[in-house]
Amino acid sequence: MKRHALLAAAGLVLLSVAVGGQQPVEPGEAGRVADRVPILEIQSDSGASIACQGCHEPGKPMPYLGGARFHVHAHEQYESSVHALVSSRGAPGATCLDCHSSNGQWDTVFRFDDPRSTVHRANVSATCAKCHGAEAESFRSSIHGLGQSRGVNASASCADCHGSHAIVPSTDPKSMLSPAAMSTTCSACHQTIRADYEASSHFKAVARGDAGAPVCVTCHSAVSHGRAPASTRDFNIETVTRCGECHEKQAPSYRDTFHGQSLALGFRPSATCADCHTSHRNLPASDTESSVHAGNLIGTCGRCHPGATSGFVTYDPHAEPSNPDRSAVIYWASTFMSLLFVAVFGFFGIHTVLWLQRSIVGLARGEAHRIRDGEQWIIRFGRPDRATHAVMAVSFIVLAATGLPLMYYYTGWGQGLAAAVGGLDVTRFLHRVFAVVTFGYAIFHVSRLGWKWIVKRERGLFRGPDSMVPRRKDFADLIGMVRWFVYVDKTMPRFDRWTYWEKFDYFAVFWGVPIIGLSGLVLWCPNWFSAVLPGEFLNVAMIVHGEEALLATGFIFAFHFFHNHMRPENFPLDTVVFTGRLPLARFQEERPEEYRRLVEEGRLEDLLADAPSRRARLLAAVFGFSAYAAGLVLIGAIFWTMVRGR
Repeated sequence: MKRHALLAAAGLVLLSVAVGGQQPVEPGEAGRVADRVPILEIQSDSGASIACQGCHEPGKPMPYLGGARFHVHAHEQYESSVHALVSSRGAPGATCLDCHSSNGQWDTVFRFDDPRSTVHRANVSATCAKCHGAEAESFRSSIHGLGQSRGVNASASCADCHGSHAIVPSTDPKSMLSPAAMSTTCSACHQTIRADYEASSHFKAVARGDAGAPVCVTCHSAVSHGRAPASTRDFNIETVTRCGECHEKQAPSYRDTFHGQSLALGFRPSATCADCHTSHRNLPASDTESSVHAGNLIGTCGRCHPGATSGFVTYDPHAEPSNPDRSAVIYWASTFMSLLFVAVFGFFGIHTVLWLQRSIVGLARGEAHRIRDGEQWIIRFGRPDRATHAVMAVSFIVLAATGLPLMYYYTGWGQGLAAAVGGLDVTRFLHRVFAVVTFGYAIFHVSRLGWKWIVKRERGLFRGPDSMVPRRKDFADLIGMVRWFVYVDKTMPRFDRWTYWEKFDYFAVFWGVPIIGLSGLVLWCPNWFSAVLPGEFLNVAMIVHGEEALLATGFIFAFHFFHNHMRPENFPLDTVVFTGRLPLARFQEERPEEYRRLVEEGRLEDLLADAPSRRARLLAAVFGFSAYAAGLVLIGAIFWTMVRGR
C-alpha cells in the first residue's frame, strides 16, 4: 500500500511536468488529466510496470491487474478469502475498492495508518458495516466497540480479529478465529493471559482436537459481538451460567449451595466459578498447580473467608446429597430429612383431608356448632403463654419470609420476596436477628417450666392430664378420631386439656428449634465449628437447616392453621390464643374431660372471666389475620412450586 501511494504521487508529478508546468494535479482530477497527456509508465522495484492510464483512465474501476502487480501478497491473501469466494460464485463480494475507498473514489484511498483511511482501525468497523450491518451494530455495544467509541484506538478492530485480506470462516483451520489459532490472535493484545490459558485444561482439550472445548470467545462472547458487562465482576457473575452449559453435572450442585443461591438473589460478593477455579488457569483438583487442589484450598477459600481452617476447606461446594459414594454422611443426612418430611406430610396430609371432608359433612348435617360468644367465658391461656405465642408467630413468619427465598432462589416469587425485603443483605440481617429472638423465647419457655417444676413444685407438668407429654389416652383419641373420620363413630372422642395434635405441635417446636437453631449457628459461624468438625458437616448443616425449616413452615402454615382456624367450626379465625379466653359453652363442648375435672376439683370458678373487650378482639383479629394471610401466601407459593416442578 505504501509503494502504491508513492508510485501514484510520482505519476501525478510526471503528469504535471508533461503538460508544461501546469498547476499540481488535485485529487480527483487524475482522470481528466489523463485525457490530455501521453501514456507514461512507472516501474516498481520488482520490475512490474503500469501505465498511469491503467489506473486513472476515465471510467476505470479499481485496477485489479495493477493492484495485483503492486500488492502481490495482499492479493494472494484476498484470493483465499471468503470475499473472493462469494465473488467467484456471482454473489456480491467485497473488492479492494469497497474497503479501501469511500464510494469508489480514488482520492479517498489513504494509508491504513492515516486517520482519513477507511481501513484505519478507528474507521474499519464503519467500513465493514456497509455489508455487515448486524455484526457492526453488535460490535458497537461490545467491550472492544465501546473502547473504540471512547477513543481507545488500542481496542481491537474487525481486522485485528478477522484479518485484513485472508478473511475466512472461523470453522476454517486457517482462520485467525479457529480454535487452534484463537489464543494466538487474542494474545496479540492480551499477552499476560495467554500463558495461563495455554496451561489450562481448556486449552489442552483444544489441542487434542476436542470440538466442544472452550476457546476465548466461548466465555468472552461480549468482547466483540455481544453486550459488554458493566464490570469484571458482572462478567464473572454472567459466566456462571455459561460454565454450566458445559459443566452440566457441577452446575446444579453449585446452584444449591449458599454460593449459588445467594448469587441468584443478587448477592454480588458470593463466590462464582472464576473465584474458585480462576478465570483462565483452570486445572483439575488433582493437579498440584490447581487453585482447588487440597493443598491450595486454604489460600483460595481464604480470599473470601479469612481464617479458613483445614476443616473448613473440606466443605464440599459441589455436594451431591443423592450420591452416597461422594459422602455417606451427607447422603444419610439428606435421606433422613427426606423420609421425615414424607412421614410427617404423609400422615398429617391424610389426617387433614379426612378431617376436612368429615367436617364439611358434619356442617351440612348440623353437627358442627360455631359458638363465638356467651355470657360466661373461661381463661385458657395466661399472659406469658399469649406473649410467647405472639413472639413465636412474628419470629417464625419473618424467618420463613427471609429464609425461603434462598431455598426457592430459582423462582420468581423467591427472588421477588428477597428484593421486596431489601435484598440478601437485609434478609440475612433480619434472619439472624429473629434467630436470636427464637432462641430467646425458647430459653424463656424452658426456664419458666423449670421454675414451675423446681420452685412451684407443679408436678403435673410432665405427667397427668395437664401435661404436654403424650399418654395412652392420646393414642386412643387418635384412633377415635379416625373412626369418626370414616363415619364408624358418630361423635369425636372426649378431649382433655390438650389434644394429640396439639402435643405434636408442641414437640415439633421442641424438636425444630434446637435442630434449626444449631444448624443455623453452624452456618452463621462456619470457622468456629469447622475448627472441631469436618467441613462436610457444613453441608449437613445446610441440608438439615433448609429441610427442617421447610418442614416446619409447611406444617405450621398448612396443618397447624387447619387444626386451629380452617375447620368449619372455627373458620375463618380462632382468637383464643390471642385473647386467652373462650366462651364457656364452647369450652364445655370441645374439652368435656377437662370441664368435668375442673368441676369435680372445684377449680372452674377460679378460671371464669368476663368476655374480652372489643379492643382486645379487634387487635386479636388484626394480628391473627395478618399472620394467617402471610402464612397462606407463603405455603401457597411453596405448593405451587411443588406442583409445577423446579
